[in-house]
Amino acid sequence: MKNALKRSLTPEELNQLTAQVFGADSEIFKTVELKDGWFNTAYDLLLKNGLHTVLKLAPLTGEGVMRYERNMMQTEVEVLKLLQQIDSIPVPEVYFAGKDPQGGECFLMKFISGLPLDKAKMQLTEPEMQAVRYELGTISQRINEIEGEQFGYFAAGGVRGPSWYEVFENMTQNLLLDARDKGIALPAHEGEICGAITVRRTSLEEVTVPKLVHWDLWDGNVFVDKGRVTGLIDCERALWGDPLMEFYFRELAGNQEAFLRRYGKTSFSPAERERLELYDLYLALIMHIECTYRGYEDENHHKWAAEQLAHVWGRVSRRSSS
Repeated sequence: MKNALKRSLTPEELNQLTAQVFGADSEIFKTVELKDGWFNTAYDLLLKNGLHTVLKLAPLTGEGVMRYERNMMQTEVEVLKLLQQIDSIPVPEVYFAGKDPQGGECFLMKFISGLPLDKAKMQLTEPEMQAVRYELGTISQRINEIEGEQFGYFAAGGVRGPSWYEVFENMTQNLLLDARDKGIALPAHEGEICGAITVRRTSLEEVTVPKLVHWDLWDGNVFVDKGRVTGLIDCERALWGDPLMEFYFRELAGNQEAFLRRYGKTSFSPAERERLELYDLYLALIMHIECTYRGYEDENHHKWAAEQLAHVWGRVSRRSSS
């Protein structure tokens, strides 16, 4: 999506980078900017020597970056390399990570065949769609089996600690500080939102083992080809936390029966339902607050995000007050 955060490289700068990484004979034959992303800039690069790669560029400055988004490109590279070591988790190979000609952070990765699921699903039959969801259940389960040492965002310098309750509370407080910094209106006072977490403390304290969570595994970040998952992207928001934070457990994801069946999670305890509501709230806060930080030009998206947050907060606050 077009926003104030993204930057671009000139054709000369792109050729300079590919020559640096792949050699002098790696001149670019075709360049396509991939405009679906919401944070980084991405280019599909086909080189004259036949190599097909994707370049991602991080924003140059901290302006427009929320607290939890710092050091995200480093996170994505590290998580991709970690996941490559696990069988049956399809992620692209990283060719290069470092500085681009403008001095910003970037990395080059292998091109993934197929289309993002949010576009490909229009071409899939219902059985094919259910098969993809089922396969995603397997992949997510394997990701979530990876254990960490502490809870918190994977990114260096982020919130970390031994208590999931305390870390999640801190993560949410950082979002509220982001909103305060920009004067962003919320559906409730900061104290009320933090209070909704406090009353669910026991439920959050049930989570005692930090598990790797992709967190941003929505349909746009899943590539499929011929009815099979060919790759996962955009794991820069990965964290060590509760697997129930994965996107396909969110209310926003809709009916995910095939995913849940393969994942082995078709029912939820009262404590798990409390956590699911908090994670819905956390995502809705991010979607609403980032509209201002990104400077999105689509006013309909601003309105949609605000409505989503109001809806989720209404559900959370009713339970908090009961």
